[in-house]
Amino acid sequence: LTVKRKRSGVFKRKFQDDDGGTVEVTGEENIQSGTEGAAQKKTDDLAQAIAFEHMHEVPDSDKPFLGAIPQLLKKPRIAGDDESYRATRVACQAITAAISSAEGILVVFAQDSSSCSHSKKLLELSSDQKDVIDQAKVHISPASDWLNTLASSHFSVKPIPMAADGHRLLIYVGTPGKYATMCLRSDHGQFDEAYKANRLIVLCKGVCMLPIGTQEQNIMGVDETEVLKEICLTLKERGPIAWASGEGTKNVFMQKAFGYPKAQDMPPSLSFPKARTGQFACLAEYVKFTNSLKLANPEMCVKNYYDTGLTVSVMMATVVQEGISLMTDADGLAMLRDASIGHIMSKLNQVTTVEQFSKQKSVYNFFIGDGACRLNGGTELTLHLMEGHATKSMTTVFLFNNKAWAIEDNLVATKEKEHVLFNTQFYDVVAEHKRICICETESDLREILTFLSEKSINFVEGKSKPGMFMVVVRGLKMNLPPCLGDIEPIRKSKEMAFMREVLGTFAKGCESRVPLYGCSAFEYIQYLHFFLEEMPEGKQYQYICGRTDIQAAHMMGFHQPEGKCVLFINDVYGVNSLGESLRFVLSGFGGRQVLVMVWHPSVLKVIDNFHLHRPPMVWPSLGPHLAQYYVRKESDAFFADFEGEHRSTERVKAAIEKGTPLVMVNVMPQQECNYIAMDARIKVKD
Repeated sequence: LTVKRKRSGVFKRKFQDDDGGTVEVTGEENIQSGTEGAAQKKTDDLAQAIAFEHMHEVPDSDKPFLGAIPQLLKKPRIAGDDESYRATRVACQAITAAISSAEGILVVFAQDSSSCSHSKKLLELSSDQKDVIDQAKVHISPASDWLNTLASSHFSVKPIPMAADGHRLLIYVGTPGKYATMCLRSDHGQFDEAYKANRLIVLCKGVCMLPIGTQEQNIMGVDETEVLKEICLTLKERGPIAWASGEGTKNVFMQKAFGYPKAQDMPPSLSFPKARTGQFACLAEYVKFTNSLKLANPEMCVKNYYDTGLTVSVMMATVVQEGISLMTDADGLAMLRDASIGHIMSKLNQVTTVEQFSKQKSVYNFFIGDGACRLNGGTELTLHLMEGHATKSMTTVFLFNNKAWAIEDNLVATKEKEHVLFNTQFYDVVAEHKRICICETESDLREILTFLSEKSINFVEGKSKPGMFMVVVRGLKMNLPPCLGDIEPIRKSKEMAFMREVLGTFAKGCESRVPLYGCSAFEYIQYLHFFLEEMPEGKQYQYICGRTDIQAAHMMGFHQPEGKCVLFINDVYGVNSLGESLRFVLSGFGGRQVLVMVWHPSVLKVIDNFHLHRPPMVWPSLGPHLAQYYVRKESDAFFADFEGEHRSTERVKAAIEKGTPLVMVNVMPQQECNYIAMDARIKVKD
């Protein structure tokens, strides 16, 4: 990219490839279409719906936690052969009984079940003839995540029918994901409705949610293949099996998923109307083009990868809402389920450096926000790969330069200064590279997308060289009101009372504000915000937001102004780099004290059993256990679980007042607080 400065001082940018092809963005504005308001409202509604998914609520502490809840593991638990055998038999018994007695059954296969022969055979056995669909008790369908790995410029299959209609038993085979369902706009209460009616079965690798007696339960250690085999055998006994995704649509799906689809005509390059449609709609059109490119070249690798973040999530939701496939793959879905920001940069590195990928003629597109791109190599990694590796792929990285990060701002009704990214000049300088272009307007974006579509066609046809490009997109607009919900329970919660007492004690005697490090995780951001802004004890602290969990943990390990600091982390990514910081803190001969608070999410819906960053139906809590490896004697560290009782508060305060170098508190999720477990046993029928 070459950058020329006009007399007016406005940058004029030219996008250039190794073939000598260029496009000079004009910076012109498109004409008013009269529909901008409707298009913007659609974007704003999607953004608000996605933000609400992250809202933290305080569950009713007086309501008993019944049925299937995530298992919080403080230490590893792995089922042996005998335990796994018994768990599998119990699951098979319960599922067989549920299928046999159900009025109707809806089976949904997720993408990660596609490699299992039992899944394929049952799909092949189904019929998409109208008479079978109308009469059958058993209906089966691919999940929306699977559909988004198959090329389709417009989904021909119908949406999955609601299990609640007809009082069906819902069987989901594969791995759901809270973040993935949010982006794909799937589920929509399916799980909750079936759960309430005691008609939900979710089978994942090694774990299963299923109805036992009068409520749902989670069983750990099952052999998922054996359970699925039993499911398929029992379903066949219920009579004909119908294809649930629309009459006459099965063969198209099966051919794309398991066969060799016939190549369609090459798509034309993109063209846009003169009137504005909105930048999200333009990006959706480009994704639609990549689908058409794949349909014309079914044996070629054409894939899109999407990172975590509000802007990219809204883009994905826009694509899906238009009936267009995201055109990703199993890795793309796994990254969406995990929701680890910056994750796709590792995928970019892999497809560029591993020979089997880099020597394969491919078209890749990566979509990431600037908040995520600052992690895991980001722009520097992209430039490194551009310069240091030659591939047979055409790869484009789309970076959304919104100059802010953290969806959590919308959970506290303010724009936290810690979340602002001062990177405008950085990307202005980076854009001098000939393969990087900045789009300031919708017109700029349209021109670049048109150029990339033309280059993609020429590349596929052997008329253009491979290469890597980056497009920096500015001006993606979302109007998102605060998503607070009812914040009074947070203000009055036992956690807030605990914070006030413990943090007040920790800061006692300090002449300056105590550093409180964190990375604005959704697990604690609302508690922290209201503590700092509204509570008198909060005035004794200064919040330092690390750009990553690793950086926050690193800063905790350094010497502090008065020898004290606090670290807020979540139960998964927060433990990154905790080890080296604990080595720093626990070396030497005293004079230092740190308070580490580990936070967890809440169980508010069934989908929370499949929370981002965590395995299905399990919430690892390895932080305190990990920290113990760095402690040599009991007087150097104090570990506590806060379960809502005042006794825990007094013990933590006592450890602080004793000067214990490391005080670590596991702030337990509500379902783990102050409870007793009731014993229930199920006999195994051999």
